[in-house]
Amino acid sequence: MSEIQKINSTPLYLQLKNKVKKDIRTGLLKPGDKLPSEMQMQKEYGMSRVTVRNAMAELEVEGYIIKVQGKGSFVAQSDMLRLPIGVTSFTEDARMQGVEFKSKVLAAGLTDRFFEMDKEFFGLREEEQVMCVKRLRSADGIPIVIEENHLPARLKRLEQEDLTGSLYDILINKYHMIPSNKGRRSVKIIFATDEIAEWLQLSLGTPVIESELCVYDMNGDPVHTVRDIVRGDNDRFMKWYV
Repeated sequence: MSEIQKINSTPLYLQLKNKVKKDIRTGLLKPGDKLPSEMQMQKEYGMSRVTVRNAMAELEVEGYIIKVQGKGSFVAQSDMLRLPIGVTSFTEDARMQGVEFKSKVLAAGLTDRFFEMDKEFFGLREEEQVMCVKRLRSADGIPIVIEENHLPARLKRLEQEDLTGSLYDILINKYHMIPSNKGRRSVKIIFATDEIAEWLQLSLGTPVIESELCVYDMNGDPVHTVRDIVRGDNDRFMKWYV
């Protein structure tokens, strides 16, 4: 994990929280390990007592650590801490729900047709491209979402990967990019076009949910944007996206 950067726009408490979270999820800190004391963290990272306490308090609320009176803070005993850091993927959500999931790759490659939010998020000029990974995601045999991810063009090699599984697993293990923090999100109702109706097995004009989201890594750098077109007639699956 990179060191805490005081010139980073990400708040210090969040940088510290994310550092500990990453150390836990990557196995550097294991269940039962004792964390350094708050005073030790203050000295090591040059932070105030309040900053350290805020970070530890959020980690405790989220279930990453437990505090034992008079003994300190320890990494919690939970298999859930092994999930991808900060932002979970469709694949992990499905696994947690005990759902059988499948993915069909609809497109994978560079494109100059990017989302409006891509311009600011990636700092794109008009002539630049993004890497697009578009997939149809199904759960228990039901097509539930058309998912279109946009990533930096330097990740063009993703088109050679097996994209029918977890994209986050590939980003973390092969590209050392760790999705951690969700950014701007918008959700609205649209009506199924011919393409949407065909892929989601709906009637033309059926209301569906369009959700847009951008995701940063633990240092506040852009990882990807995603536009989901979600069928709204099954709340078991819809709740993962709204």
